[in-house]
Amino acid sequence: MIRANLIFAVVIVTLAGTREGRCDEFTVESAKKAVDRYLGELEEIDRVAAERKAEAKARLDRALTEVERFEAEAKTGKQYNGMLGSYYSHKGRMPFIMLSVPNGKNVLSENSRRMFNARYAAGTRLYKFESRGNVIIPRDGSYRLEVSRAAGIKLNGVEYAVGSTVAGEPPYADVELTPGVYAVAFDVGNNGGQMNYSMVRIVDRETRNELPIFVYESDLRKFERDLSFGIELLETSSWDRAKNEIR
Repeated sequence: MIRANLIFAVVIVTLAGTREGRCDEFTVESAKKAVDRYLGELEEIDRVAAERKAEAKARLDRALTEVERFEAEAKTGKQYNGMLGSYYSHKGRMPFIMLSVPNGKNVLSENSRRMFNARYAAGTRLYKFESRGNVIIPRDGSYRLEVSRAAGIKLNGVEYAVGSTVAGEPPYADVELTPGVYAVAFDVGNNGGQMNYSMVRIVDRETRNELPIFVYESDLRKFERDLSFGIELLETSSWDRAKNEIR
């Protein structure tokens, strides 16, 4: 039926396109050949589309498997107060880490400056600092996300716009959250010296209690064993595993 309709359509279109519309300028045989060509093209399109769909599904399946594996790894083992912090220059990541939660003083402390200067020439400039961890939201309610100037914060990959209405007050965002474990991502640039005061806090607005930001044992092991630089990564805040274990 489809083939007959296509032949009829080709005949009509061809006749309409001739200058005088004479039937002797068109044959059924040529119409059949045109239809065969069109059907062949449609089959090829369907074949390519099916291949691409299969490839896309395979990539999706691999991605979902990786996500499941990562989530299983990320939430195992002991918990420690802290975050997984990395320093960057304009050339990329530097071989320094900070395992403490940024508190406004420790990202660029005197100790960390000495460590940077001992390994890099004075012209090497810090570009940004990134840190990630987890927080447990205990119940439905309103929570305040506080960060330092020019910093950003994400919970479970969602970035929140922060701001302040009072001079000297740290930028913040008040958000409604449901119970659960949330991935926390913090970053700050160093364009105007903002890195000196890097800070992140999550506060329960009802109780006014600050919620601990922590890392899992499995994430910590993986982060500390990062040998992509070919040298040992140096921790800048004198973070201590035993002192920060959550019991």
